[in-house]
Amino acid sequence: MLTGRKLALSVAFTVLIAVAAGVSCNGFFTNPTLQTFTLSSTTPTVPLDGTQQLSAFGVDSNGNQMGNVTDQITWMSSAPGTISIGTAGTTPPSTPGLMTGVQLSNSSVTITASYEALTQQTATATICLEGGSNFTITQSPPGTINGSTTSTVNYTASAVVKGTPQDITSAVQWTSSNTNVMTIVSGTDPAVATVTDPASQTQLIISGSYTCNGSTNNFSINVTVNH
Repeated sequence: MLTGRKLALSVAFTVLIAVAAGVSCNGFFTNPTLQTFTLSSTTPTVPLDGTQQLSAFGVDSNGNQMGNVTDQITWMSSAPGTISIGTAGTTPPSTPGLMTGVQLSNSSVTITASYEALTQQTATATICLEGGSNFTITQSPPGTINGSTTSTVNYTASAVVKGTPQDITSAVQWTSSNTNVMTIVSGTDPAVATVTDPASQTQLIISGSYTCNGSTNNFSINVTVNH
């Protein structure tokens, strides 16, 4: 029969054996840590006076999916006056990863996501007009294009939001229905179209496509190019 002292020593020895086995197999039972993470979008759009959630999803040091780790990430906007973003630990509290469209701008905003010493992840965010109407394309110079004297033509686009026209040119994806006669480049304001073949009179269509928060508006203008 074990005495009280012998029983205590036996229990202690058993515990030491169990701890040693745990250390050997699991390295002090260390919890896996965040090893890498990715963003839910690298090109998000944020409506003016609205919000859009950007999320982060992680993988741990054992290679297992950790799911949504948005609230563990430090979020930063390169232009908070255009698009702000919430992050943990702010006063007053903010929602981590929640972007807010503050002011319309033709320039994109870099959103940076950081966690300790891990590689930072970035997203290029643009602010957009949600619920716009009266999408309009304006050509300069107006009217028929004389290809023998005009090599480039400028196009701008606008939309009415809450009763106020807004320039959306740089956010429009532009296309030409006949690139053999005229090509057009997106991402600038104004959008510049180049006349490539003014040999004869040609009818074509310059189209614009504007997307905000998953909603797309398509609009166009008829164009005549002659020699």
